[in-house]
Formats: sequence, structure tokens, C-alpha cells
Amino acid sequence: MALDAHEKDTDQDGDIAPELVSIARLVTYARNSAKDLDLEFSTYCLDLALGSLVEEIRKRGVDKTEASDEGEYTASVISGASH
Repeated sequence: MALDAHEKDTDQDGDIAPELVSIARLVTYARNSAKDLDLEFSTYCLDLALGSLVEEIRKRGVDKTEASDEGEYTASVISGASH
């Protein structure tokens, strides 16, 4: 997938963390919705996606993560989502 001009500029600056956090919020919402609907496989896949995003966020220097009561890691900067 080709990067648009904004993504190229952001990536060159090395500060895409805010965009990653936004994506993580979206995935967290989708994951929680899937969990509420008992969609086990979708929840599993979204857990994997969220874990990957958290890892990328940490790598980019936004290391504000905490363990949830289920033993999974979610970014504390992803506020407003119920676990």
C-alpha cells in the first residue's frame, strides 16, 4: 500500500505515535464490541491487532501501557474503552 504525502511526512518525522494511538482506540472499540457480541474469533483477531499496535506504540516511544485484569496489555493512552 502506498503512503500518501501526509503519511510520508509523518513517517520521516518519526512521530506517527498519535496516529497509532488513534488506530489502537478504534481497534479497542471494535474488540470490545466483538467481545460483547460473543464473537470469539473476531475478538481473538482484534486482540492480536491490538497487541501489535501496542508493541509498535512502545517502539515509537509512547510507553504508557498497563495490564488489564484479563492479563492482556492495552495502552493506557487508549482511554474511554471498557474492558
